[in-house]
Amino acid sequence: MEEQDELLTLLNRRINKVSGLIKERGADGLLIFNQANYRYLTNFTGEEAQLILTVRGDRILLSDSRFAGQIKAEAPGELSVIMKQSDQDAEITRQLQAAGLKKVLVEGEFVSAVEFTHLQKLNPQIEFELSEELVEQVRNVKDDLELATLRRAIDISMDSFNEILPLIKPGAVERNIGAKLDYLFKINGGDGPSFDTIIASGVRSAWAHGVASDKMIADGDLVVVDFGAFYHGYAADITRTVAVGKVDRKMQQIYDIVHEAQRRGIAAAVVGNCGRDVDQAARDYITEQGYGQYFGHGIGHGIGLEIHELCQPALPFGKQELVNNMVHTVEPGIYLPGQGGVRIEDDILVHDQTPETLSSLPKDELISL
Repeated sequence: MEEQDELLTLLNRRINKVSGLIKERGADGLLIFNQANYRYLTNFTGEEAQLILTVRGDRILLSDSRFAGQIKAEAPGELSVIMKQSDQDAEITRQLQAAGLKKVLVEGEFVSAVEFTHLQKLNPQIEFELSEELVEQVRNVKDDLELATLRRAIDISMDSFNEILPLIKPGAVERNIGAKLDYLFKINGGDGPSFDTIIASGVRSAWAHGVASDKMIADGDLVVVDFGAFYHGYAADITRTVAVGKVDRKMQQIYDIVHEAQRRGIAAAVVGNCGRDVDQAARDYITEQGYGQYFGHGIGHGIGLEIHELCQPALPFGKQELVNNMVHTVEPGIYLPGQGGVRIEDDILVHDQTPETLSSLPKDELISL
């Protein structure tokens, strides 16, 4: 009971913050389609639902009979639950009209142009306005429950990684290692992988998103392992590069450069800086060492209920000012086509002027197997 009360207190805080943003936009309500967003505001984990949140903080959840018991078990507090019996847009229309809403914000990233137009036609008396990442603005800053859940997701991920290290050896197949890692996420208490596990060895380690393949690992390969578990809906995201046997001296030097770049990037992840400051700190060093053209992606992104947060058009990591309790990755890499690549990634908690690295797997030296 006490745990339920604590959850409800957190949900009410989130609701109040989002309702405040609705009020700032001069609207009466927000129509939410994103599963992560309605989960954040209700604790309901099912799919294919919609949530209407009013400026007063009232919540109307539209679902169907498959999830009746689940909603009752998961979603505390005052919540109007509507089991959809007909066309979805018609049901949304009934609830918007019953609530007397005059101006409604709609999540622009999660509604099709066809559905938005249809809602407008069904509700000529309502002013609809597309919005971008309204709930996400609140989600960017994690509360205590979210931080505890993220820490657990990260711990499960690290434990599972340590268990698969002995499997990374000559003759092993990337896909088999990835499957074992995904299996261990669940065995160790997680909900499964938070994204398609990357196991990229040899020349494939230069593929930034080299999802595990049928390639066999060979002696002398570098192996990039990018992985993370979901735990209670929250995502970890970690990368380590390991060496199988003796690696080329140049690739060892590349590893050292990436490691130092990451150290500089993490040091810049302080309150008051923006994501671009984190990126610049790491990128400048890689460029100084002559490899700037081989670091082609951004330095990081937020994590939480989605594996990629703080990276959408409305709230890009580069422009986002860092505040306490944001959690984001720092993941520099160097990728040499036809030779191999290195990436090191950790999950970072913004904490005043002292960033906390939540993922603590060894990285000061190239992990050799």
